[in-house]
Amino acid sequence: MEFNGEIVFGIADANPIKVDFGGDILPTKTIDKGSIVALGRKAPKYRWTYILKYNNEKEYLECLEKMISQLCEKSDCVNQLTKIYDEVYINIYIRSDFTEIGFSLPNNILKKMSLLECTVNFAILSFGMVPDEES
Repeated sequence: MEFNGEIVFGIADANPIKVDFGGDILPTKTIDKGSIVALGRKAPKYRWTYILKYNNEKEYLECLEKMISQLCEKSDCVNQLTKIYDEVYINIYIRSDFTEIGFSLPNNILKKMSLLECTVNFAILSFGMVPDEES
């Protein structure tokens, strides 16, 4: 199965975000409330994101394992953040040119994810191309 995407650990809040994972997890991107983000729109909240990108199923599993392991090592901090900020989440974005996408969440990763009190979201984006089987 061919797919790519990102795994994002993010925090969003109306107030400035102050996070210190001791240098182990650094933000890939931060956005200030009111800054222009796209098409002239202003960001409604402050955002802090840590992003890992992948290009295939093997990299997806490696990135997911890496991020979840890093967050679990700091689970006390992550779980405290869920009590301070409006949104603390893990977004898993999966993109494919084809209409059918399959992916897995290994048991060891699910067990680790259950230790984190943040929301986990999946966004599956398919561009709907179907291979021509008549050729």
